[in-house]
Amino acid sequence: MPERYFTRSLCVVHAIVLSALAGCGMDPSMPEPPDPEEARSKIDEFEAKGSYAPERSYAATEIRESWKHGRTELDITFMAPTGGGRFPLVVYLPGLGEDATAGAFWRRSWAAAGYAVFTVQPAALGKVFWASDKLDAGELRATGRTYFSSASLESRLSHLAWALGELRQRAAMPGNPYAAADPAKAAVAGFDLGAQAASALAGEAVKAALPANAEFKFAGAIVLSPHVTLAEGKLDERAAGMAMPLLAVTGTDDQDPYGLSATSLRSALWQSMPPGGKYLLVLQGGTHDALAGVEPGQKWKGPPSRPASGGGSDGSGWMPWSREDLTLQVGQRSGSGGARNGSASGSSGGAMGPADRSMRKRGPDVRHWAEVAGVGTAFLDLVLKGRERASVWLNRDAVRWMGTSAELRHK
Repeated sequence: MPERYFTRSLCVVHAIVLSALAGCGMDPSMPEPPDPEEARSKIDEFEAKGSYAPERSYAATEIRESWKHGRTELDITFMAPTGGGRFPLVVYLPGLGEDATAGAFWRRSWAAAGYAVFTVQPAALGKVFWASDKLDAGELRATGRTYFSSASLESRLSHLAWALGELRQRAAMPGNPYAAADPAKAAVAGFDLGAQAASALAGEAVKAALPANAEFKFAGAIVLSPHVTLAEGKLDERAAGMAMPLLAVTGTDDQDPYGLSATSLRSALWQSMPPGGKYLLVLQGGTHDALAGVEPGQKWKGPPSRPASGGGSDGSGWMPWSREDLTLQVGQRSGSGGARNGSASGSSGGAMGPADRSMRKRGPDVRHWAEVAGVGTAFLDLVLKGRERASVWLNRDAVRWMGTSAELRHK
């Protein structure tokens, strides 16, 4: 039987996290994180100006367990509304270096909106960066190539298929904590490494083989910081089978820490997808780690440091912070079809210049937490609950609320 680590009220967890994180050590090369209480206040204020509001807000609880699939230890968390009942399921897949507590802000938002959130991460992947406090460009690239490989993806999908089977069995047992989940109504969401798996589960043609007899039945997908490399093949061919509703989320500063891709490619796969229930959220100045969904003030558990710009030590000439390839900007029309939502003037931002780099020194834009949570929740309500008001908000009201800080496209 799996070992249970803890069970506690979500609101207690949130309070402890916010009170403890202000004093945690941060990488001096990174901007100072926002003060947790101040950030929460600003997020609440921004949400009150027009964020998507679910029909009901739930209190939630979270459990964390360790499951064994063969010799592999799987780190598991399950967050669900309290008070009984069954709720649509969101399967969340963390990024490289993150454990199953990752994406806490996103998961908490979804659980409060009436979703059971099941997180799966092979325990070894959450410890990848534990032994290092700094990696140069060559080491980061080698790490990325290893864990974003087809073999790694196949392994992760195999573990996920088994874990979902285990979840279904537990969900069918009255009185079991997992009985709060309704696996028949499910969506998949993933960040970074998890985004690669979420895209594959959404129908992207990848070189990795899906597990035989796996029951992957998802009604929609949320892909946070899509992993897209041209080395995998033509985008049109890879995206042709991605028919399910999908929300892709990226930012104009969403650089790849591993040097395997380019910022502009984050949206390229979405642009190649067939139309129908497809949304693309682009955060102005949004960075890769901003999409991890950590609580305000918490340190991201991804790569321990970013190499300085000017080329990698491996001689590749990789410029981690180069903006040369940045073709996607908030307010700039996509090169392929699909409607574009903008402000009343027809533009919601425009290209960022060198002066805008100072945004990184001021720290993250707290509006981005509210925007990803609001758009993500509305997308789930549309896909899993059939809420017409969610569709109206996504296609009309969201752009008015976000203004110049983000852009939402749909097709």
